[in-house]
Amino acid sequence: MKNIIRLSFIVALVVAVAGITGCQSQVTPEIPCSIEITSPGLWESLDGNGTYEITWDWTGPTNKKVNITLIGYTEDEIELGTMSIASNVLGADESYVWGPNFGADIWASFEDWPWWFKVKIEVTGEETEALSEVFAIQWWNPEWD
Repeated sequence: MKNIIRLSFIVALVVAVAGITGCQSQVTPEIPCSIEITSPGLWESLDGNGTYEITWDWTGPTNKKVNITLIGYTEDEIELGTMSIASNVLGADESYVWGPNFGADIWASFEDWPWWFKVKIEVTGEETEALSEVFAIQWWNPEWD
């Protein structure tokens, strides 16, 4: 009789442990983020008096946000400085419309008008980032007329 009780207790314990482990939620690893800027492209010339759609290819969770920064360079590609274009944009949106008249923001942010530019997109809170090709921006201040 003792052996039957022990065996019943062991079977009940095995069933209980199997039931507990079967109810635990599985931890799904997060998909790593990846960004590739598709526009602006190499040597593209943007009109700073209008709007421009910055685009990128995105791989990663749909809730991750990115910050978009403009980097200005001299003719010799020495960095002059940066300015924020936008922050907390959903990476999965894969685009951001910059403007209107974004040239005025550049004029106010840089001491000298940069010769060349690049766009940098960074995933908020991560080290993942992408850098565009070199491009130019033309802008005419209406006050100069």
